[in-house]
Amino acid sequence: MKRNGLTAIFLFASLLMLQGENRRQLTRLLDNLDKQLELRTTYEQNRLQRINALKSVVQQQDLSPEQSYGFYQQLIDEYKAYNFDSTMHYIEASAQLASLLNSKPYQDQIRIRRGLIFATSGNFLESSDILYNEIDSLDLDPALLPEYYVALQRLAAELAEYSTDPAIKRVYTGRRAYYRSKIMEQTDPQSDEYLYYLFQDAYETGDLSRADSLSAVLVSRHKESTHSYAIYAYHRSTVFQNRGEEELQMEWLARSAMADIQSAVKDHASLTRLATVLFETGGNINRAFRYIDISLADALFYNAKLRPWQVAGVLPQIEKAYQEKQVIQNRRVRVFLISISALVLVLVFASAYLVKQTRRTIRAHSSLREINKRIVAQNKELNRVNAQLQKLNHQIAESNRVKEGYIGLFLAILSDNLDKMKEFRAYVKRSIRYGKTQELSEELNNTEWAEEEVANFYRTFDTAFLELYPSFVQDFNAMLVQEEQIVLKKGELLNTELRIFALIRLGIKDSGSIASLLRYSVNTIYNYRAKIKNAALGARDDFEDRVSSL
Repeated sequence: MKRNGLTAIFLFASLLMLQGENRRQLTRLLDNLDKQLELRTTYEQNRLQRINALKSVVQQQDLSPEQSYGFYQQLIDEYKAYNFDSTMHYIEASAQLASLLNSKPYQDQIRIRRGLIFATSGNFLESSDILYNEIDSLDLDPALLPEYYVALQRLAAELAEYSTDPAIKRVYTGRRAYYRSKIMEQTDPQSDEYLYYLFQDAYETGDLSRADSLSAVLVSRHKESTHSYAIYAYHRSTVFQNRGEEELQMEWLARSAMADIQSAVKDHASLTRLATVLFETGGNINRAFRYIDISLADALFYNAKLRPWQVAGVLPQIEKAYQEKQVIQNRRVRVFLISISALVLVLVFASAYLVKQTRRTIRAHSSLREINKRIVAQNKELNRVNAQLQKLNHQIAESNRVKEGYIGLFLAILSDNLDKMKEFRAYVKRSIRYGKTQELSEELNNTEWAEEEVANFYRTFDTAFLELYPSFVQDFNAMLVQEEQIVLKKGELLNTELRIFALIRLGIKDSGSIASLLRYSVNTIYNYRAKIKNAALGARDDFEDRVSSL
């Protein structure tokens, strides 16, 4: 059960794929047909070149009547599916030559051809009068019998198709079958004609499978650009029409129509029938209208009464549908234009609004840029102030550190002096108590004690200052020329010049104060300062200020 279900699904899917491929094939053929229709003038020029070449040969003066008659038959063959009037002209010219030659076979052949062209063009009474009254089949050249039966069979087929009286239709249907059998008796079984009448028999008896096979063989024997291919392709389309396979019917109608166009045929039925099927299936009204319009133009050019009558039967319906579609399309176009106009108005208002908003945004951006510029400038100013504050904080911290050093140095010296004064007082008391006034006097007159105290003061000052400014000596020497830089002796922390400028660094710039602290004269201090400034790198005037900033 499951296997049967899968098989059914597979078959259904295959059918859908086949239908899709047929639809794509039909679309390609119709597109190609449209391209061929654009080239129909070129194909027509090729036929006219052949006709003109034959005419130029016929106009030569040295042709015999038999040769002229032969070329007239070729011109009839060229014109018979192209223009009815020209065909009849050369049939009449051939009839005159046949009378001139007094040739009964030529005269009978021309009567048969006239009867056939009348049958195919819808002149049934004229055709019937010629074929039945003017020609005696018992007195006919045997070589002309197949052609004669073909004309009779075609007349019977046309009358059977277009007769509205059932009794008359049955009569001519029977005659069609009878003449077909007569043709087949005198035709090569391998010929196209024989296979064609076998096809007709199979088609009329309802054997569509056999008709399909025979029509496939017939189309395979001819090039796709020939009129014979167009005829057999058209009959093949009727097989699919009776099967209800519309896409395949239209496919072969399209093939037949392309062959008619390439062979420059004006008396054709494929394009008209294709337009009808397209209209009936609702496939493409525009394409159906274009095809029927071309068919009508060709039928009017051919100038026989049958084809325009056939086209006129379907043209009003297609034209009406086309007009209705045009009305609908025009209505849609109006709605579309109104919609587009409304959209344009909306876009105009929207654009105006956007322009307005854009201008506001530009102004806002401009204001923001100005604010940002001010903020950046303020940030720079703040950074500058912060740098100054940091510098001041650093200076304050440095000042605090120096002050702490000052206080420490002051307390150390003061403490040391208090201890020494305490010891000295104790020494004086002991000397007075024990009567050693002479020794006390000698001690007070001794200068070594004072010099030692000064030396201790220097060491204490040097040590304390270098703790505050450990790189002072190197930084100070960097401000002097190379040959005047100060070189300390072994064991020295600072010398007199360095102590003078160390006091300047501490903010003591008065020479008198410096001289009092260092136990030198003011003049000596001045000389030292002048000497060092003369050895300075750069300007002398701001040398001491630069020292103060070390």
